[in-house]
Amino acid sequence: MSGCPQITIDNLNPEKYASLLAAAKTQGLDLSGDTGTTHYQGMDFNWTYDPETSTLRMQCTEKPIFVPCHMIEQKIRALVA
Repeated sequence: MSGCPQITIDNLNPEKYASLLAAAKTQGLDLSGDTGTTHYQGMDFNWTYDPETSTLRMQCTEKPIFVPCHMIEQKIRALVA
């Protein structure tokens, strides 16, 4: 198992962040609060959201070798869109 580089998403105001949390829950990803860790389908994630700068930092710290990091990043960015 290995991890991926940190993903930074800027211009994510608190309303958009709340929408992201709701969308993530519909996908089975349990995110709550401004910081934390979660496990999803064999992968571990941590995140920190700063409402003052409207910045989300998220990282997949452990994943199966056959899941590419770019695919994980695409899925996360799609949830934000």
